[in-house]
Amino acid sequence: MNPKEIGLIDNRNEELWNDLNKTHSISIDLMDYPNYACDSENNNSRIIVPKNDIDIDSFTHELLHVFIRQKELFFGSGFGMLVSENEILSQILSEQLIEHFSNCIDHIKMLPIYLELGFDKKKFITDYDVNKCTKSEIQQLKDNFKVRGSYYGEAVDFYIGKYIAIKADPKQHINYPKSLAELKSLDSNLFGILEKCIEDWKKMPLEKENIWDDDYHSISFELYQNLADWTNGKTFI
Repeated sequence: MNPKEIGLIDNRNEELWNDLNKTHSISIDLMDYPNYACDSENNNSRIIVPKNDIDIDSFTHELLHVFIRQKELFFGSGFGMLVSENEILSQILSEQLIEHFSNCIDHIKMLPIYLELGFDKKKFITDYDVNKCTKSEIQQLKDNFKVRGSYYGEAVDFYIGKYIAIKADPKQHINYPKSLAELKSLDSNLFGILEKCIEDWKKMPLEKENIWDDDYHSISFELYQNLADWTNGKTFI
């Protein structure tokens, strides 16, 4: 299938498409599916395109996920493997959170490229207008994060999910600064661990320029180690 013929490639993303095809075999599956998706194994990637929704913006979004793989930035899988080997973190952090965190981490690197190519920020994600951290969700965290001296594991998972959702959201809602302040007040140490990770990730070049530059291995390991240290001496329920 020629993606250009069905409207998935134009002058904005053609160079990206051609460059990715130098290192990856990319197949396109038109399917009766609700949304765009991408799965990859080694240098083979498949992009699922809903047959009733030919949308170049969504397709380019998936191409950029392949681009992150091309750059060999496997933050999510690396972090997930570390968590799975830790008795406490593997009980607190769900597989859904690891997948969500990984996706959001990718988005943080993808969005500037997407905009530079000339695509509309409002079409970067399908739930662009959805507030990713509402007042009621913050209140839910306040009520459940720490109960009688013990930490509620699901609330810790939820806390991290809300934090990364805010940081990766292309639409920075007006309430986000207050929501982040509330998260920080709940647990400044946990907040600081996450902030350090995201700031390091943002500063990390896509192509390593110097041997002393951070890479995704060091950033994901530091996140893991800091979270493991954070759990020390705490009781989780």
